[in-house]
Amino acid sequence: MNKILVLQAFAKAEKEIKKRGVTKPSLVQMATELSDYLEEEKGFNLGEKSLRMYRGAAEKMNDTSEDISIKQLAVINGLCNYLDCDNYQEFVKRTSGEGTEIQPRAPKRGTRLLTPVRMAVAVSALVLISLFIYNYSTRLRWMLWQEDHYVEVDFDVKKYSVKQLQPYKEERILSFKKVEVTCETIFFNQDKSVRFWYGKNSNKELEVFTDLGLHPETGNTLKPITPYMIDKYVCKNP
Repeated sequence: MNKILVLQAFAKAEKEIKKRGVTKPSLVQMATELSDYLEEEKGFNLGEKSLRMYRGAAEKMNDTSEDISIKQLAVINGLCNYLDCDNYQEFVKRTSGEGTEIQPRAPKRGTRLLTPVRMAVAVSALVLISLFIYNYSTRLRWMLWQEDHYVEVDFDVKKYSVKQLQPYKEERILSFKKVEVTCETIFFNQDKSVRFWYGKNSNKELEVFTDLGLHPETGNTLKPITPYMIDKYVCKNP
């Protein structure tokens, strides 16, 4: 039943995107639509790549009695809600026409403890990283995030923490900025490609950037802006 859930969710996402004027929504656009919904409405962060993988697995099993395994119950319940079902049971009943009690399948997670060997490897890795930083820090150029852009700085562990310093990248200095946007901002190019990417800071506030990459504060991968996010956070339409 999970495969049917995923396929129906993608089908609805395609319809929703077409309503906004996109004639042929791409698989990435549909997966991003679902990813945004899960994050904004259910507080669960699942990248569009994972959703596309579920879709691909579901399509391969479409003509068989097999089913796909979705690891996160939050994803299963979120997709059910996206399809206007209160829970998984309602989705099963609506899809099959039966009231059979079926529980969503999710693999059990075991707990892996660090063995002495793994601990030794971890300590060795930290030592090697420290030696690398010590030996090569003076040869490399470094940059630091300041409010809304990167600036080049010297490697100074007394002035900056090691976590703040990043290897210098000219394209980051020149084109990666945090910006303020409004409803009047042009978010897309003429070919429908995006001009901005977004992510949330540690306070769960939405921030917009001029290029793809990682959020400078949280390290999470930025997502391309979508009409859904524009309406919800920029124009703040209900």
